[in-house]
Amino acid sequence: MGCGEGCYPVTACASFTLEPSKIVATNGSEEHGIKDALRKAWIVLHYHHPTLRTRVERGEDSNGWRRIYSTFKNKGEEERWLDSTFKVVDVDGDPLQWYNNASAPFEVSTLFLVRTKEKNKYLDHVFLRCPHDITDGIGILHLLNNLFNHAGLAYQQGARYILPEWGNEHKKLSPCIQLITDTPESLTESQIERFEDIQNQNKTTYMHPGLLGLPTSSSLTIPSQDGKRQRVAVSVSKATTDEILRGCKDFATGVTVTHVFVSALAMALSELQPRKGEPYTVRYANQTMINLRPYCPEPYNTPEYADAPYHTVSTRALGIDLVVPALADTEKGNKMDELAKAAAKVRDYFKAVRPVSSADESVIFSPLVFKSLTPPPDSNPHTVSETPFCPVPLSPIGNIASMVSPVHGPFQLSWVWIASEPIGAGVAAFLSTWDGRIELSAVFDTRYHSGEYVEQFLRRTMACVLEGLDILKHL
Repeated sequence: MGCGEGCYPVTACASFTLEPSKIVATNGSEEHGIKDALRKAWIVLHYHHPTLRTRVERGEDSNGWRRIYSTFKNKGEEERWLDSTFKVVDVDGDPLQWYNNASAPFEVSTLFLVRTKEKNKYLDHVFLRCPHDITDGIGILHLLNNLFNHAGLAYQQGARYILPEWGNEHKKLSPCIQLITDTPESLTESQIERFEDIQNQNKTTYMHPGLLGLPTSSSLTIPSQDGKRQRVAVSVSKATTDEILRGCKDFATGVTVTHVFVSALAMALSELQPRKGEPYTVRYANQTMINLRPYCPEPYNTPEYADAPYHTVSTRALGIDLVVPALADTEKGNKMDELAKAAAKVRDYFKAVRPVSSADESVIFSPLVFKSLTPPPDSNPHTVSETPFCPVPLSPIGNIASMVSPVHGPFQLSWVWIASEPIGAGVAAFLSTWDGRIELSAVFDTRYHSGEYVEQFLRRTMACVLEGLDILKHL
């Protein structure tokens, strides 16, 4: 896996304030107290999660790769690391625009404290960014929660807060998923045949002539060479979120919010396809991400080992077939029936691919799945595609508040989100809830899409949810 702009970063962002009654007097300003607490928390986080400071390099034989960790040789080396990985950025305006347009590339896990000056008061935002081979979406949320736990204590205790001594932290390095589950070192002949059979079924799913992707923006017909990966998001009110939750519960047996949104996303993509003289069938295909932490033995199923990518991609692919109406067809389709049919298919798919134990094939086959989907380590995931196909996988994050507490001593988190980069021309979509509000977000490459275009697509997806559940609300 490459570094800098070539790596697959995963990002967690938290916007926060200090509770006025818990602000303590410091020798400097309030901003200095926040910065000092977060710097200390960043050090402690790495002591408890040393894998954050590992790197991958080619072995001596140049054929294999290995993960390297080394403790600090002296105080100077620690200070240089801290200065290079803890960054304070002052910006005017929306910090998301800094993230979208000005955030610097990074090679190791890095924490950005982004401060926005507004009416003589700083509004603070933390961007925790890690290479995706070090952690995953669930893991980085646990890391963010741990960071603020340490920061809250460091802020309250001030000079009394004691930092740990380096030297034995390597004992806390997170092992890979194969070492802590029932994944065998080598598969049997029947297991290999089973995996190859599933792969052949997946090829059939993906070979559909009407495979759905997000058409490129009309203003971006020729991809440029200097694209950026940017994020956009739409959310709904608490009241509308409650109606969506009730609507999913009443919709059909076993249907969840995730099933409904995956189906609505496929419907929104189908609406963007060109109409022809006759109706034709299109297919949404995807392999979902699966969180494997619940299937790991203790303590690897806890936030103590958040610095590990304990997840996999489903072995089997999902295929949802939809119909694009004929050009002359002016009748509005029945969104409720269309959503119900698609959601039932998604529900059955998720039930089939969800592991039941660490011995499930979804776990055992995970190394082979990643090998089949991962490009060579030296390849550039952002190479321009002249005839781009833009798939839109949806990653369900769930209720972020179940992993990140909104209050950590004096720190009050007002909004939290995560993002990872798409591969190639694809668009990475995320579904999450924070503070009782559903948020649908996406990360895209500006060489293929504009922010306005992707936001409109997200709003269309949300509209398909509301129309399909017969919720008469507007964004």
